[in-house]
Amino acid sequence: MTTRSIALVFGILYVGLGVLGMMPGAAHFPSNTGLSAVHLAMGLWGFAAFSGWTSAQGYARAAAFVFSILGLVGMVHSLDRLAMPLYGPNVWLHIGSAAIAGFVGWMPQTGERRSLAGDRRRERDVPVAMDRRHTAYDRRKASSPA
Repeated sequence: MTTRSIALVFGILYVGLGVLGMMPGAAHFPSNTGLSAVHLAMGLWGFAAFSGWTSAQGYARAAAFVFSILGLVGMVHSLDRLAMPLYGPNVWLHIGSAAIAGFVGWMPQTGERRSLAGDRRRERDVPVAMDRRHTAYDRRKASSPA
């Protein structure tokens, strides 16, 4: 999974959660205006990262940080209900999102899968004067008597 695709998935998920959190009685997760605003902001940032307005890798790394903070604050008993309802399923949602975003955000960017094993073509470099059959590059020069 690429950072752009994770930005799109998180954009859809968190904009949906933010909109549902603003509707009274529609959300199954405990929510309030502050948590819904954070979800909307992260979702809209995800859409911006997917479309190329911001860095998708930067978004994934920042999302890992933000969601891990929200998840860890939800695990501390005295802090879980101060400003936002970060208890119950919200903790697992944020910790899971942080794990996925962190994995994708710090995954090596290679461009193609086989490049992880190394570039095997460089091992077989031949001089420019030789072609694949190991003969002179210009056959007229090789076959004409000098």
